[in-house]
Amino acid sequence: MIFVFSKWDFFCRNLAKKNILSVRISDILNHTSKQPFLVLKHDVETNVRNAFILASIESKYGHRGTYYVQANLLNNKKNILLLKKMKKMNHEISYHHDVMDSNKGDIVKAIVEFEQKKKTFENNGFSFTSVCQHGNPVMERIGYTSNRDFFRSERVRSTYPQICDVMVNFKEMASTNYNYYSDATKKIQLIFDPLFNDVINSEDNNVLYNDLVDLLNNGLIEENNSIISIHPHRWAKSKISYYFNDCIFNCVRKIAKLLIKVPFIKKIMSKYYYLAKKI
Repeated sequence: MIFVFSKWDFFCRNLAKKNILSVRISDILNHTSKQPFLVLKHDVETNVRNAFILASIESKYGHRGTYYVQANLLNNKKNILLLKKMKKMNHEISYHHDVMDSNKGDIVKAIVEFEQKKKTFENNGFSFTSVCQHGNPVMERIGYTSNRDFFRSERVRSTYPQICDVMVNFKEMASTNYNYYSDATKKIQLIFDPLFNDVINSEDNNVLYNDLVDLLNNGLIEENNSIISIHPHRWAKSKISYYFNDCIFNCVRKIAKLLIKVPFIKKIMSKYYYLAKKI
């Protein structure tokens, strides 16, 4: 699939034609409904401008999205203004955290950082009831599995009983099942086990779709609760810019896969894992 904004516009328009309007994660946590829900979830790691474009498209057709934003992006005033505009469109702005990786698995330090970043969001007008962990594929982890371990901690969950990590305990707190689709591999996939695929390799059981519209044509969204996870920085205005970005991404990815096999280089890449967010 080619990830261009016109494709997202087409998808959102056709959702609305079928009377399927996306809701926010907070809407599901605060209310119960017998109707199948759809969440348009976005992991904003680098490009707030792209996120704003996607949010504007969704708003045009009456959709409400949930945008999980890396905390460092709030250091930029232009980003904050765009995020506030997105909030006025009734989109949800929340935290895309990696506090376990940034603190090398130290849960005490991770809690301190999470609290600081939580206050940063709140001070800018973005209170939240859910977060989403960041994957950091090049990170070397010792003594912990991933950033999901943060909300797997009983200490963390008791400290923040009103907050869930959508990749850890959303299913439990919302008391519902759902299908989880992602563009993380630059393809649309139904993820077999989104809550535990960092622990158990379930990738072979993922279902690949050629296009987002396949989900509509097959009635998958109409008949099932669904979360569609999108990474705005991988989307583009045109096919030319998409293919250019995709070429760079594939080259960097292949080189990284080779380099990460060398222990010394793996440690260096792990130390500077935050650079991976830019691809």
